[in-house]
Amino acid sequence: MPALISSVELSPEQQLLFGLGYCVFMLLLFLIFKAFPPKKINALYGYRTQRSMANQNVWEVANTFSMQVMIKVSLWSFGFPVVFYFLIPEFNVLGVCIGNTLLILYSVLLTERHLNRHFDKKGNPK
Repeated sequence: MPALISSVELSPEQQLLFGLGYCVFMLLLFLIFKAFPPKKINALYGYRTQRSMANQNVWEVANTFSMQVMIKVSLWSFGFPVVFYFLIPEFNVLGVCIGNTLLILYSVLLTERHLNRHFDKKGNPK
């Protein structure tokens, strides 16, 4: 019976390159979002949380701040492939994906904290 999913073995060097490529992709994605931020509240793209969509002012602040943070954390993420290459090279790609996910969650936390400091629950400035 043929396998439905073929497993591909990647060498540590290939995993390193794949991990670095993933980091480059994420950085480019965030730079594009920063260059072309969503102008109005929408359901397609941008930093979309209940708090960020309270009104247009909160939306603009949330999207500007979140992209600044996400660009910074995506730059930090370039350390993951290198560290994992030396510590656990056979799990480099997995480590990079988990690390980047944690950094994105961290940036959401920072953005929500920023919004909480500057706006009330209804989106009015504090």
